[in-house]
Amino acid sequence: MAPMKSSDKIFPITTFISDLPTDRIPQSLSPSSEIDPVSGRLVIVGDVHGMRKSLETLLDKVSFDKSKGDHLILVGDLVNKGPDSSGVVDLAIKLGASAVRGNHENAVLNAAAEINATRDNPLRSEDLTGNPAVPENPAADLPGDNVRDLETADKPTSTTTGATTSHSTASVLSTRQLDWLAALPLILRVKLPHVPTSSLGDTLIVVHAGLVPGISLENQDHHAVMHIRSVVRASGDEAGFVPAEISGEESWVMEWDRWQDSLASKTTVIFGHDARRRLQLGRYAIGLDSACLYGHQLSAVVIAASDTGIEHQVVQVECADASIVPTVSVNQGDKAIAI
Repeated sequence: MAPMKSSDKIFPITTFISDLPTDRIPQSLSPSSEIDPVSGRLVIVGDVHGMRKSLETLLDKVSFDKSKGDHLILVGDLVNKGPDSSGVVDLAIKLGASAVRGNHENAVLNAAAEINATRDNPLRSEDLTGNPAVPENPAADLPGDNVRDLETADKPTSTTTGATTSHSTASVLSTRQLDWLAALPLILRVKLPHVPTSSLGDTLIVVHAGLVPGISLENQDHHAVMHIRSVVRASGDEAGFVPAEISGEESWVMEWDRWQDSLASKTTVIFGHDARRRLQLGRYAIGLDSACLYGHQLSAVVIAASDTGIEHQVVQVECADASIVPTVSVNQGDKAIAI
């Protein structure tokens, strides 16, 4: 398995790492307190890919209520491939959601810049980046030919390519929607209240594809956090890893769990991107791309405070939108892949 080739076609990043405001994080209180714990929950949802009906169905199932302090977080790939990318972004904005940039947001933003650079008045490109520079290939950040998983649905076929998919999506999104996508961080950090019994640890990280174990957040590769699926040993370094875009024998989560086992303060990662593996339940990582786009489930992690600490559960709904046919099998059964 070859290591990932870094790409220079990353749309300009406004914020690499963002911290979720404390007032949106459930705060557990002791049982003796006369004050109830913060009632709001974090609802973290996997790859939506334009499947707005499915997202609404999932939010209904968990009784999402913004007025009660619930906060929605999306793990990236809100857009592309599905029937209503614009509607998904609209709903996210309406609900005041947080999100991180996925490889498909990156591709759509690159496509929008290219579209506007070919117009007489490239206003939107200027508004988005402050720089009219255009990438040579807006599809370059989509997975390459060596990626053996569902993302190959964007490979060239007789009717579509990743580039045309991204350009089509970019053409239906408003300037406001594109600006919102452009402002998304690549990593969202959630500093949880310290609870010794919490299964999530002290810090929660939301990222689209994943992280390389042993590397600080600040030093994670920008391209890798949107594309990683596995890791390989770094050449000449028995202790280090480099990201790989191929779905190898093991997910990067396996090495992440091993690394976290050696640390006193634990960090749990919630991510998407890897639809072929579907729901992944590691000790310190939860993968939420359960292939809703391909007719399976849309998944969420719901995090809430109680008088005993911070609790979380995984909730799923069946896809409520018309699905598309993948180019490779994703039939892993209806059970989670426990790793």
